[in-house]
Amino acid sequence: MFAGPIIAREVLTAPRPLRFFLMRAAYAGMLFILMWTAWQSLIGWQDVRDVGIMSRFGKVLYQIFAFVELTLMLFFAPIAAATAVAHEKDRRTFVLLLMTDLRDVEIVLGKLAASLLLVATMLATSAPIFFISLLIGGISAIQMGEVLSVTASAGLVGGSLGLLVALWRDRTFQSLALTVMVVVLTMAGVEVLGSLLPSLKILGIPLPVALNPYRTMTAILEPVSETAVRPGPAFVVVAILAAAALNVVSIARLRVWNPGRNEPREQREGQVVGEAAETLVELDELPAQPVLASSVARSEELSPPDTELATTGLHVPRRSHRRISRAPGAYRKPWNNPILWRELMTRAYGAKPLVIKLAYGVIFFLLIAFFYANPNLEGDPWRAAKVLIPLGILSLILINAQGVTSLTSERDSGALDLLLVTELSPKEFIYGKLYGVLYNTKEMVLAPILLTIWFAFSGVITTEVAIYIVIDFLLLCHFSAMLGLHAAITYTNSRAAVANSLGTIFFLMVGILVCAFLIILSDREFGRQLLSFMIFIGAGSVALFASLGSRNPSQAIALVALLTPFWCFYCIICLLNGDVMASFLFSVGIYGFALLAMLVPAVSDFDIALGRTSAIQG
Repeated sequence: MFAGPIIAREVLTAPRPLRFFLMRAAYAGMLFILMWTAWQSLIGWQDVRDVGIMSRFGKVLYQIFAFVELTLMLFFAPIAAATAVAHEKDRRTFVLLLMTDLRDVEIVLGKLAASLLLVATMLATSAPIFFISLLIGGISAIQMGEVLSVTASAGLVGGSLGLLVALWRDRTFQSLALTVMVVVLTMAGVEVLGSLLPSLKILGIPLPVALNPYRTMTAILEPVSETAVRPGPAFVVVAILAAAALNVVSIARLRVWNPGRNEPREQREGQVVGEAAETLVELDELPAQPVLASSVARSEELSPPDTELATTGLHVPRRSHRRISRAPGAYRKPWNNPILWRELMTRAYGAKPLVIKLAYGVIFFLLIAFFYANPNLEGDPWRAAKVLIPLGILSLILINAQGVTSLTSERDSGALDLLLVTELSPKEFIYGKLYGVLYNTKEMVLAPILLTIWFAFSGVITTEVAIYIVIDFLLLCHFSAMLGLHAAITYTNSRAAVANSLGTIFFLMVGILVCAFLIILSDREFGRQLLSFMIFIGAGSVALFASLGSRNPSQAIALVALLTPFWCFYCIICLLNGDVMASFLFSVGIYGFALLAMLVPAVSDFDIALGRTSAIQG
């Protein structure tokens, strides 16, 4: 194929699974349900005879469509690109790709195009539905074309960013976490730069509008005045240039980052052992342990010296089998639960987590600065929520990413097979992984809690509300981590597990926010539109069951999928009506039961789920 073997393989293999077609149909169906829900929220069952009402509805509908799809694009495009490379690094197949005759530009652009194929297909699927807004009115063809082009270009630059981060980092969690936070930091940095330099323009457009896709979308859908340069084409040009720059950096640093310090691990270990051998030779070699003397002597006879392979001409460092030993000394003794000990006491997820913590800390302080420096928040009763909700959603996504990658990385590297032949009990494994995930993301857990306590101390929120928020958030942290483990156990393919886990937590959060927005849009008079909300929520129940229980259905998970969206809808209504206690009790009950519905089967059916035994064997 003219586009390269990587893209050719993806084009041939991606449409084969049934889920490829189901996802497109589900996405189109979701947009239609959202359209009908918006109609019922704004107009209801009244007979419309005024053209102005239809045009106003068409404008609001397209705004909802545009911002929802842009949010999905900015999340899934970078995650898809980062996962495509991180997955191969975990399986040690990315080095094999570098050993082929493919040029660096073919590898980078091929991986980018292959990872964005499904995302681009979803965007193309939604385009005909968007055209319905032209028939309703309130939007022009030029505006629609600009919105679709801005969405596509934002996905392109986001995918290029995710690919760059994945090529740089050597761990899946690091790639996913840094990708999400870099996207957030980029948009926050644009806002900060725009506030510091308000007169700065790019291509005749103010800097925040030219660089922030949300502001660009707002300027397209709600134009304030006619300008010589339209914001849509200006953003597309800037996005294409940014994507090209990111891809140039990826191509230039591909061989430096890979296999350099990241892969192959065997080469790095061989170099370390070789250096240790040279050091011991200089020190006249420390004496070997008597117990190991025979085995060392035998290994000296069997191991040939380092040679160059005649077939490839490559010099492969071998582990030295000389008399290398270490004097007896103190060693670390694992706990009764070795999984938890490994998660807490070792660097199980990379040697450089400081970059992730630093990026999260920058986002945390930017949100605090937004809270105290924004005069528009003064007197707003929801001002604390406008800071805590984005921070909480970001923390839950990062915790979920840590949870799913903590198991998929071990499966891809083959370490999980070694664990399955040990005498570890399922309880030790699951609880060790669960609390290991929460410990490794402790900054993401503690930051929203500490900020909530500070808000309560400074009088922004009451002490009662702060207690409810802390308890609810801790429960959601457990739910998010367990959701990642559940997806990793259910799906043997790592890319499918990551996409399913992150997609579930993201759609759950976005669905709740969209539902709250529609309720507020209807002026809380949703009694007449209850049927449309029930259909919208019912579609969420079906999607949740497809995510959690399609592979391993159970009555508990089916009950969770059925009740969770409906009770979330009830919790939103309670919050909007000021009944915080009812919202707290129902949310604890919902997500507590959902946590147990995933936790209990993971412990009881762990051996069957991971293939250590079968149901017939017992």
